[in-house]
Amino acid sequence: MSDSIKDYYQNARNIPESNILGLPLPRKVISVGDWSDPHVVKLGFDDQNIVDSTWAKWDSTHCVDTAKFHAWQYFIEEIANPIRLHLENNNLTETIRYIVMCQGVPYKIQAVGDWSSPGNVSVDGLLCMLNTDDYDDFVETIFNNLVDDCYPGCVPPPYHCYSSPVISNPYFDKDSTFNFNSRFKPDNYTGSWGGYNYRLSYLVSRLDGLSFEIIKDMIDKSVAADKSGEAAWILDNTPNILGNGLSGQFITAKNRLENYGFNVLYDFTNDWITHNTYTEGPIMGYTSLGVHAVGSNPAYQTYVSDSLLFDYANGSVFNTFESFNAYSISTLRRIGQGVMTEFTSIGGTSGAGHVWEPYASRVSRAHVYFPYYAMGYNQIDAVWQGFSVLAWRNVVVGDPLTTIAWGKQQLAENLTWSGTNLVTGEIDITNHIITIEDSSVINFRHQGFITGDGKLMIGNNVTFNIYSWQKGLFLSYDSNNPRLVWGEHPTFGSSANYNIYRKIDTSAWSLIAQTTSLEYTDTEMLINIPGDLAPNLFYKILASSELPGYDTSNTVQASAEKGKNKITANNEIAELSYSLDQNYPNPFNPETRINYDIKENGLVQLTVYNILGQTIKELVNEIQSAGSHSVNFNAADLPSGVYIYKLKSGDYLSSRKMLLVK
Repeated sequence: MSDSIKDYYQNARNIPESNILGLPLPRKVISVGDWSDPHVVKLGFDDQNIVDSTWAKWDSTHCVDTAKFHAWQYFIEEIANPIRLHLENNNLTETIRYIVMCQGVPYKIQAVGDWSSPGNVSVDGLLCMLNTDDYDDFVETIFNNLVDDCYPGCVPPPYHCYSSPVISNPYFDKDSTFNFNSRFKPDNYTGSWGGYNYRLSYLVSRLDGLSFEIIKDMIDKSVAADKSGEAAWILDNTPNILGNGLSGQFITAKNRLENYGFNVLYDFTNDWITHNTYTEGPIMGYTSLGVHAVGSNPAYQTYVSDSLLFDYANGSVFNTFESFNAYSISTLRRIGQGVMTEFTSIGGTSGAGHVWEPYASRVSRAHVYFPYYAMGYNQIDAVWQGFSVLAWRNVVVGDPLTTIAWGKQQLAENLTWSGTNLVTGEIDITNHIITIEDSSVINFRHQGFITGDGKLMIGNNVTFNIYSWQKGLFLSYDSNNPRLVWGEHPTFGSSANYNIYRKIDTSAWSLIAQTTSLEYTDTEMLINIPGDLAPNLFYKILASSELPGYDTSNTVQASAEKGKNKITANNEIAELSYSLDQNYPNPFNPETRINYDIKENGLVQLTVYNILGQTIKELVNEIQSAGSHSVNFNAADLPSGVYIYKLKSGDYLSSRKMLLVK
């Protein structure tokens, strides 16, 4: 099945062949020395667990010295070394960020052959520090430290070995203000432990589950993750069990999510949470005390599939404060635990767990994991930032490339958006195109914006929900004419009036239109492909309402020229004729815009008269080229009344009336 998973994932994410490595596992037995030697280790491979059956005997022959022997060596020789060699041979050591293990690769090592909590170490937790200097010795020291602390003098383990070894995660909670400057980089996050300077080299996750169909479904949901930002997050706090410390993590998770506009289902009671009847929408994340919560009996084996039957959004994640929620990721249930495989079997996509009993503080902390993921970090970046320690029990299941929001990034390829999309950071689209399909909804939050010298192709009836008017105006290249589209003013709302201003080259800003709608097409101008010419056309919008004052939008720009042909409503190019349009707005106070077309090059005169025929102002008196033209008329120093404007060019003569109301 491992090959099938690899093939499907490689195709889904377009992974090059040079990034694929097959590990010839398992090697059933490793023998060291003579079989009669009491230090011979028989290393078995049992259900994805590297385990030594000899260590299970605690007698005078097999004790601490034997317990330190060779489990780490199997990991180095059969897993770590082939990966390191492949990365070096393919020049990938410094370029990749993530390692994805397909089902079949061992995910835990039984460090000491006993029933107790120290009995397992995560393969993934060790691999994440693969580029650490003296890595082999570093890994051996981790195992020796674990065994020495837990088995001093061949006696049953004291409880303090739960905490050993403690290797701090230098990537923990690095971006609490969500500036998106902490996306994972290999070997960028470092620390010290046991005399070693370790490096967080790669983030490791697994594509694992009960069957190929379930894993395939996980991949499909990751590729098509719900990026609307509308799915809810369940936080089941149980304060009488958690105590103030961990309870505070739930509260912080709630506050962080709600502060950025996410829907949170928060339970602060001491009763077991069951929300099978929740029908208000999909669920994106779930965390709780699991079976440890009060009232969980008799659901010890089935609470996930019995009580958590939500409508899970594509990309949904699972993270509970339980001992063994990733004890096995190829079996359905374990008595007394809710396991990861049960979550993915009922529609979940991914999550974080641990291969054996940790302190609760070692679980990926929901107040980091959930908000980071919600705001646009990759799922694996988010969960690893939630781990406070490394190289111990941690395991992540799921596609590391899963994202559920558009965080800060430089676009690497053209995109098409449809439906609802959440944008939380600036997206630089330089040299690329984003196409937004008809009737889509784009929700901007936090620092969300689209910038850069690229192209936006905005469909019809697209809604932009904006948090800042200074980041609310967009220019669409879906036609030959510049089309301005903006979000409803976040304060003025539906009562807003919008004054559209244009500037060409270094000329002054001029009012070209007033509207209450949320888009405007400037038919006088033709826009060029970005990058062909320096930007010479600029737009901004002043929003106002019955409230005093006004608010100025951001400025958008393009390279453009005045049209020599007239663009019809159907986007067809028609031959120009002479025409004089009605001024806009009309009535006006004190400024209005007059548009006109000239068929041939020549002298153009545009003059304003009062009702008595007296000349008020000469707006144009010059040679102009054929094409569409416009001019502003400011009547700030004139009294209210009817005025006439007259256009003369060659044999063409036309006039219209306009009304100034003060």
